[in-house]
Amino acid sequence: MGIKWDALFQNEKKQFEKMTEAEKFIYFLLLQYGSPYKWGEENPEGSDCSGAVCLALYAATGHLIRTTADDLYKRVFTVQKPGAGTIRAVFYIKNGVATHVAGLVDDECILNSQEGGAKVRNLERISGWFWNQGSSTAIRGLDRAALIKLAKEGKTRYGLDPELTKYIEVAP
Repeated sequence: MGIKWDALFQNEKKQFEKMTEAEKFIYFLLLQYGSPYKWGEENPEGSDCSGAVCLALYAATGHLIRTTADDLYKRVFTVQKPGAGTIRAVFYIKNGVATHVAGLVDDECILNSQEGGAKVRNLERISGWFWNQGSSTAIRGLDRAALIKLAKEGKTRYGLDPELTKYIEVAP
């Protein structure tokens, strides 16, 4: 007995196509579960914190950006008090700079990509850890217009890692 991967992923594709953007964002966050932490990368084989969020944003919206946690906080996730059903991220801020970002899976869980790999973690517990390090927590919603603007500008601060092209089509 074995898993029929082709059939399984064809079913996944059908389900994915029916999802809302917020559901697609969460799905792609969770697809990264267990992948190792790789600084400056953004693919299912490994990513850093902002790479995991940027990859999930692209999968959900079709708009590709690659930038830092701080840039996401200040320019892309600017909607304060976002409601459920929207694309949301959690930022950890120290001295006015977002030093870490995690995608919000639901009101109590995040996909946290940092040393040790990408794991679903309890929001309150991780926020407490960052609080003890002198950081505050902010939950923000996606400003879609800002995302589109940055994508049109070709906002890829780090450049895209070559492994990404194994998983998504990237325009030249």
